[in-house]
Amino acid sequence: MSPVHEHVASLLGSWALGACSDEETRLVMGHVPHCPACMEESLLLGGVAGLLDGVRPGASLRERTLAGARARRRPVAPSVPSYAAPYAALVSMLDALLAELSRRAWSTNVIYDWSVQDVVAHLSATDSLLAEQLNTQDGAPVLARAEPAQGADARDVDARTALVIDEQRGRGHEETRVSWRTQADALCARLDEEAAAIRVVLKFPMRTDSAVVARAFETWVHARDIATATGHSLPPPPPEHLHAIATLGVRALPGALALREGRAAAGESVHVDLRGPGGGAWHLPLGPSAPDKPTVTLALDTMDFCLLAAERLRPGEIRVDVGGDVPLGRRILAAASAFAGP
Repeated sequence: MSPVHEHVASLLGSWALGACSDEETRLVMGHVPHCPACMEESLLLGGVAGLLDGVRPGASLRERTLAGARARRRPVAPSVPSYAAPYAALVSMLDALLAELSRRAWSTNVIYDWSVQDVVAHLSATDSLLAEQLNTQDGAPVLARAEPAQGADARDVDARTALVIDEQRGRGHEETRVSWRTQADALCARLDEEAAAIRVVLKFPMRTDSAVVARAFETWVHARDIATATGHSLPPPPPEHLHAIATLGVRALPGALALREGRAAAGESVHVDLRGPGGGAWHLPLGPSAPDKPTVTLALDTMDFCLLAAERLRPGEIRVDVGGDVPLGRRILAAASAFAGP
């Protein structure tokens, strides 16, 4: 699918309700007559708009319609190996959200002192670190722009982020969006089964397949941040993608606890039961001499756990059933976000 097709597909709901700008309307009208898929969708949405009897809907109705469309139709994503599917899909979901934002919305403060444009630049910066390390392995040309890397450690996420944000603030928001999406698509094209086992460093060393799930996790969290800040709705990731993200977060718990407390928890283990879409059960040793029977059990909602690991929820804001060593359970929950980045 071409970028124009993806952009127009994301605009059809707004167009049917008369909520597109003049420029967006011209883009839709120029593309739809030549695209059977968009033509069919536009006719369907046009019928829905007709039921409104020509009344221009309020912002809340428009948002509910767009949110429903996002939930019904999964984002268009490139073909990738299974471990990269969450990343490819969430990149496409974020891109569809960004395509709906007004020029003014791009300057909205999202998190820290970052605007929407700054958050997209941050995602691009971290993606570029992964891309560069993968391409170093086989001598392929670097996907990301070379300039942001100058003066920064090749594996320093914070330094690279500062450089790329500074660079992108001098550009138009659409240029920032296209640059990020183009790089993300190129990264997806580089991923294959052979690349999965390559060791890379994004703050911490890990295999590429884990790093790509971590990129999916951050892309989703920041898409959610942007949607919340700009008054949009975003559907949750599909259960199979949420499961991959949750699995990464759960398996990181022993390391997170050791990082937070400065030592491994010897002779202890945890059983984690995540409920709802994307959930599962895991039994993990927290350090050496771990018993077969769990020292502590944690049962909570999958989405709550992911948002806890992303530092978007605090332990006191979620409902969790803790069994066995309750103080240890509280320590684990407090440490769950140890690897969360900006």
